[in-house]
Amino acid sequence: MKYNFKLMTLGILILASALTACKSDAEKRLEESVLSSKMFYHEQRGWKANQILNFTKDIQYRATEVPIEYYLLKNEGLEDVAAFDSLALANNKERVIEFEFEHIASEDLLEKEFTKRSYDDSVIYMAGTIKDDFYAITSNNDTIPCLGVHFERHFKVSNFKRVLLYFGGVSPDESLKLVYKDQLFSGKTFEFDFGNLPVKL
Repeated sequence: MKYNFKLMTLGILILASALTACKSDAEKRLEESVLSSKMFYHEQRGWKANQILNFTKDIQYRATEVPIEYYLLKNEGLEDVAAFDSLALANNKERVIEFEFEHIASEDLLEKEFTKRSYDDSVIYMAGTIKDDFYAITSNNDTIPCLGVHFERHFKVSNFKRVLLYFGGVSPDESLKLVYKDQLFSGKTFEFDFGNLPVKL
């Protein structure tokens, strides 16, 4: 009887430690970056870019380097090949990064319960001040400040918030690491190492 009790106690301890290990592995996964890719298409042209996801608690942070050619085509709408090539060359040291915030339960992240600010103050922050929370590091270890930000207003139609971040003076062949010091939600610092540059398909 004593032997069975010891065996049962040992089994419970093994099961408990296995469950604890599983839980810590799941928590670790939430703290790690996840690398995937995103496709960009415009007028029969396509690009593939790295997309990096970071998590904390109930919030997912997504960063994608937008191919500069795609960005220019979409925003300038140039049909003339020579004019487009000239514009692309003039902007080849510019970088645009798409950064998205999303709550896993599709909650509106700009509500006071998440930001500790009024909704209007959160919108104002996303539209301007948030640029000071980002900087980039080049593959040559140069630090590049964020020059500007554009907050895409979805007026509660989408379950994510998106900002476009603008960086300049980056050599066309250098890869970037984005650093985000989150002052709005978690207070944590996140890194998004893009590695490869966007590739034209």
